[in-house]
Amino acid sequence: MTNPPREVQLALDEFDRSQLPEAQRALAGDAFREAVREHLAEQFAGQGGGAEVVVTADRIIIRWSDSTEAKTLAERGVDFLKAGDYEKGIGMLRVALQRNPADADALFNLAMALSDLGKLEEAVELLGRLLADHPSHAHGWVALGVAQARIGRDEDAVESLTMAVSLNPDDGHVRKNLGAILSRCGSNAEALVHLQAAARLLPTDPQCWFNLAATLEETGKPDEADEAYVKVLALDRNGPMGEMAEQGRSRIAEQSFRGRGGFRPDAMSYCEGALERFKDMPLAEVQKITFEIAMLGSRGLDVNDPAEQYTLRSIPGKFSGLHLLCIEYVGFQIIDPKVDIGFDLSAEYAVARGMFGK
Repeated sequence: MTNPPREVQLALDEFDRSQLPEAQRALAGDAFREAVREHLAEQFAGQGGGAEVVVTADRIIIRWSDSTEAKTLAERGVDFLKAGDYEKGIGMLRVALQRNPADADALFNLAMALSDLGKLEEAVELLGRLLADHPSHAHGWVALGVAQARIGRDEDAVESLTMAVSLNPDDGHVRKNLGAILSRCGSNAEALVHLQAAARLLPTDPQCWFNLAATLEETGKPDEADEAYVKVLALDRNGPMGEMAEQGRSRIAEQSFRGRGGFRPDAMSYCEGALERFKDMPLAEVQKITFEIAMLGSRGLDVNDPAEQYTLRSIPGKFSGLHLLCIEYVGFQIIDPKVDIGFDLSAEYAVARGMFGK
């Protein structure tokens, strides 16, 4: 059994010529109308049911007959989007909305596709229409908040994502996005509530832990921030999040190190000792020692604990984290002074060099 045919009419002058092959975009008159008809007929071919496309002097008329088993136009549009064919997917979703301007699935999926393509203002307009009729559409509020954030409307994005959280408080991704935007707006206390919830809900998401760590660092909670950065490293040590987490841990360590005073005589003494150690050493041996410390440091050196808790294969003895960091710093000053180890010991090194040269 089939449903009665239905008809959609579109203004011909609103047809997007970019949908046609490049050679047909400048056509006019009957040739243009035939190109439009062939394009639309091909677009709807093989999609279940049947479609007749008629192009008049000023109108495009699509007469559609669905079989009871056939998918809706919105569902077909989503299938095209999933397959990566955004042109056909968006075209079919637009026709679905011409047939039924209140089609929630078509509104949502068309908005998502346009947002992905950077057409954010239209995506926001479509999502506004969706949410006006379906205020409990949690994913619609999420999509609206993300699109608003992408165009710099952070306050609107916060309102939309807050609504999404109220509808689904256990969605960790929404919490993560809301927390990140709140942090960007300077509302760190509120951001932490959502970022901590997100970390509980998404315990294996390195981006989530990094956002939490950065906000904790920003709010003057270095110990908690360092613990969160360690979580990032456990999940993404060799990825971009891991690299930024290492930088965060280095900042925290240096701030704590300098918090005990400005110039550090102990670091200066360690730098002087490293200069003495490397004085007559072949460059290859300097590199061996320095690179071993750098590799060890990639797993974390505690520069604020004076205990001698580290050993190396390349040189005997036990060393504190600060001692090894000073040897590494001096080593790179010899190998390549442009290398930034993420920890500024330039003042202590300069004094040590002055004393060593006497």
